[in-house]
Amino acid sequence: MHLRRGWKVLSTSALLLALMVSGCSQSAAPSQPGSGQTAQPGGEADTTAKLRLNLRTEPPSLDPPKGYDSVSNEVLNAIMEGLVRLDKDHKPQPAMAETWTVSDDGKTYTFTLCDSKWSNGDPVTAHDFEYAWKRIVDPKNAFPSAFLAYFIDGAEAFNKGEGSIDDVKVKALDDKTLEVQLKAPTGFFLNIVTQPTFFPVHKKTAERNPNFAAEASTLITNGPFKMTEWVHDQTVKVEKNEGYWDKDSVKIAGIDWVMVNDENTQYQLYKTGQLDAVQSVPNDLKKQLIDSGEASVMPEASVYYYRMNTAMPPFTNANIRKAFALAIDRKAIIDNVTQGGERPALAHVPIGLLEPDGRDFREVGGDYFQDNDVEQAKALLKKGMEEEGWATLPPVTLTYNTSDAHKAIAQVLQEMYRKNLGVDVKLANKEWNVFLEEQRARKLQFSRSTIPADYADPYNFLELYTTDHPGNRVNYSNKAYDELVQKIRSTADETERFRLMHEAEKLFMEDMPIVPIYFRTVVYMEQPNVKGIVRHAVGTIDYKWAEIAKQ
Repeated sequence: MHLRRGWKVLSTSALLLALMVSGCSQSAAPSQPGSGQTAQPGGEADTTAKLRLNLRTEPPSLDPPKGYDSVSNEVLNAIMEGLVRLDKDHKPQPAMAETWTVSDDGKTYTFTLCDSKWSNGDPVTAHDFEYAWKRIVDPKNAFPSAFLAYFIDGAEAFNKGEGSIDDVKVKALDDKTLEVQLKAPTGFFLNIVTQPTFFPVHKKTAERNPNFAAEASTLITNGPFKMTEWVHDQTVKVEKNEGYWDKDSVKIAGIDWVMVNDENTQYQLYKTGQLDAVQSVPNDLKKQLIDSGEASVMPEASVYYYRMNTAMPPFTNANIRKAFALAIDRKAIIDNVTQGGERPALAHVPIGLLEPDGRDFREVGGDYFQDNDVEQAKALLKKGMEEEGWATLPPVTLTYNTSDAHKAIAQVLQEMYRKNLGVDVKLANKEWNVFLEEQRARKLQFSRSTIPADYADPYNFLELYTTDHPGNRVNYSNKAYDELVQKIRSTADETERFRLMHEAEKLFMEDMPIVPIYFRTVVYMEQPNVKGIVRHAVGTIDYKWAEIAKQ
């Protein structure tokens, strides 16, 4: 059983570096995963082989700040690269930036770029980064990931229409030097900018064609691979980018993704050798495959939960929301449905994020309610209905994006609500793009979500539910919560900042706008001749160092 236990994400203070060197040079390659290693069995890596994978569904967008979802990010992380890149130890290492310095007050980062080229042969410059990062927060773009840039001085005000683009403190001092000023010291800033949102954009192309990311023929990239084909809703194909600064670390000829959104079909494609790796397996086979060692399990700093729209009855009532959270037997779902070694989620922030003293944030914060507390759930439901004057509960529709795994969980929840609360919940499924669009527009009443960490800090989860935050999606609003989160952002003392984050989570869980289900694991399979795929507890899967052994 390949279950990696005891993983930890770096504390924020460990990520504040005064100076880093060695990026953008071939001499840096041996320190990276996959360099100097050979896939097994068969010995030598086959540099003519392409990795065959399943993307499951069409990427919503390959415009970096617009494609803020796991499907888009998987492709973007292969074809693009930012200033830094996570290595096999999940630490930010030099990429497009070969060095950087941080001011004594921790607020000004100065990045020096290496010599690197876009896929069309143009040099990648600091001006491309300045343009891309200011574009993230341009209010006319309404990018869903714009909030990630709010740590930059002037970014939030511009994004909210209260400032100008010139107030955003990102500046190309010359072709090779980018200066970034933050509102406050942010020890995890380097982790944030590994996120695809912060990838550069080819300025000339984007200005000429706002829809540059819609087709392979117009997408200019700078990563380990470049796109050669995109047949919408069918395939994405990329090949090794010979102009990439660290091309010697890329040991495969490319990647061919298909889009098969059926778990059993994906598994059969893998078993018949038509896929080299899969990121999930059918629930009914999961335990067997893990126990036999055929599948591996990796914890992820991520929570699987359901959002309750606080503007839509019956979830306008806090006691009814609490009833829906307490009426679930999470252990039964994990043991009988998901079977991936997940941990019941009785809070919002997942395990794996460290306090300044090295303890886990979740272990310090503990649980906020009891799992499967049916009697209390019944009492809360009754109280909530009395408060609202309802003799009958308004209809409830639970919506999930099309997937056998999500459907199985939804069906179990439907039965638990019927049995434990006497509530008949209707189920509805939507394709990923439609689901995401409607959820972001706050049109769904009760809908599933998976929230992985964008960066290694609990603040990432807490900020999502401030009033009018694009990640909110359920119309949750609490002035005291907003003020706490704002205070957290401006607090430099780490011990105090973490104390405030626990206080904010407690307030959030008292309002209970979500139904946490479990803290996720990733159950994956790789063919025996595949090696070097890097999976991060916090961060996007990386194929840069993948290898396929010669048969």
